[in-house]
Amino acid sequence: MQPRFIALAAIMGVASVFVLSRSAQAPLPDLMPRTSAAATMEERTKGWVVASGIVEPVTKELVLGFETSGVIDTVFVAEGDKVEKGQPLARLRNGMEKAQLEEAQANAQAARMEFEKLTNGSRPEEKGEALAQERRAFKVYEQYRDEATRRQRLWQQDAISREDLERAQRDMDVARQEYVAATQQLKLVEDMYRREDVAKAGYQLAAADSAVGVARAALERMELRAPVSGTVLRVHGEPGEVFSLFAPSPVISVGDISALNVRAEVDERDIGRIRVGQVAFVRADAYGSEKFNGKVGRVVLSLTPKRLRTGNPSEPVDRSVLEVLIALDAPGPLVSGLRVDAFIDASAVPPAK
Repeated sequence: MQPRFIALAAIMGVASVFVLSRSAQAPLPDLMPRTSAAATMEERTKGWVVASGIVEPVTKELVLGFETSGVIDTVFVAEGDKVEKGQPLARLRNGMEKAQLEEAQANAQAARMEFEKLTNGSRPEEKGEALAQERRAFKVYEQYRDEATRRQRLWQQDAISREDLERAQRDMDVARQEYVAATQQLKLVEDMYRREDVAKAGYQLAAADSAVGVARAALERMELRAPVSGTVLRVHGEPGEVFSLFAPSPVISVGDISALNVRAEVDERDIGRIRVGQVAFVRADAYGSEKFNGKVGRVVLSLTPKRLRTGNPSEPVDRSVLEVLIALDAPGPLVSGLRVDAFIDASAVPPAK
């Protein structure tokens, strides 16, 4: 019994070794998807620099939000709409801001009226009345002065008593005081306010106008406007949602898709072979082998961490890349955000050894 058991164990061991050997020799299935660029990057052919890229608008995709927190009241556009620079896209609830602007405008109008009152002086009616009063007082004074002079002569001729003379002189003094008071009143009406009062009113008017500007700016911040002419790519926010600066989220994305670029990530080993003006083309898995031609339009001047992944398990993820902007001649069916494989003709620049 024991020899049979030993023989059976030996047979099973040999079979296990055979299976494991066959398994080790069989290739592992490719568990992760691989783009055509991922396969080509392994070869790094002499004439071409191959990189992963993503399609974007000429202006990049601008993700927009409000300048202040609030509740979204209205969204004026939909995805795909053409917009002009400065066009309203969305608005927050702004009832309080409107009321504050109206209050500031009312205060500014009151300050302006006060300033004009001080600079213009009294009304013409007031000036006319004061002038007439001054003239009447002068005429009365002249009459009492002439009467006092006449009685002075009569007293010297012993024609009247001293009491009559003194009474006439007192009447003349009273009339002179009334004339002086009327003259001062006329001057006061003509130049009613001091320079300090006028200057103060001017400063108050300037402050009121500034308050109007602040209130108007606060109201304008409640509205989101397009920073460039282009197309609405996506509407993220809806009426009734809260937008907060403390946890900002996009409201609307816009971009100029009249022309498209491809932002390619060139491996740091190949950056010495990239030049502005080099011929390039891109491919997308969605369109098979169809090529979309273009040229290198701009090369970013600093390296950045790699963001796009090819799906190749052996791909290094800790490399730095150089972003290269490829201007497409005719984007055709390509859309913003599509992943593509970029091929740059660097045959004129030999690879580094």
